Amino acid sequence: MKHITTYSFLTCLLISTFGAFAQHRVKILAEVPVQFGVGYEVNVSKRFSISAQGGVLSEPNSTIIINILEKLGTTPEIIDIIRDSFKFGLIGEAGVNYNFGKNYVGAYSQFINLRGRGTAPDPIEEYFDENFSGFPIKPGSDPDDRRVSVRSSLWQVGVLYGRRFPLKNEHLEIDAEFGVSKNIWSKSKLYSKNRDLSEMDDEVDETLDYYYSRYGYIPSVTVAFVYKFL
Repeated sequence: MKHITTYSFLTCLLISTFGAFAQHRVKILAEVPVQFGVGYEVNVSKRFSISAQGGVLSEPNSTIIINILEKLGTTPEIIDIIRDSFKFGLIGEAGVNYNFGKNYVGAYSQFINLRGRGTAPDPIEEYFDENFSGFPIKPGSDPDDRRVSVRSSLWQVGVLYGRRFPLKNEHLEIDAEFGVSKNIWSKSKLYSKNRDLSEMDDEVDETLDYYYSRYGYIPSVTVAFVYKFL
């Protein structure tokens, strides 16, 4: 009897934790111009579902975002400074959707960590009126490596509309989404392999935060290939 009770308890716990299999979806997605990634979605009620996904920001998406920032009014000097930092980034996203029929609307939060590969320091030195050769040298570094990169972390919040397109296989569907996000927080710094540029962190962060918060609107189109657990 004790074993039966334990088994019943575990069964109820699994059902309450994971719900019906039909409520679970795994996605492979392309969100232009933000990320290529994977995601997971689960219904927590008849109408509401929550989702989480992660991916990478790379070209050509990075180029599109830079073009959007430029079109919205970001100055050419700032574009030159941040262009390299958008070459690669890691994305984490979480959201909640309201489902009706094959449609859904939702809100989401996105964290973007940008890591530039490094570029010539000239545009950064010119904009901030600095000469990096006067900054402290890091022990054991290569004095001939002058490359500097901007590293930024961005927090975006957004809204979306989506529609599900079931395929012949009942396990499969295609999801299409249209969304737009707005930057609400950022943190930026300069990084050099051979120079300690930490004394510029506050100035760089304050300058870029102004432009990210003012012009950091990112419209997106997402297409996801979905596997449903039934």
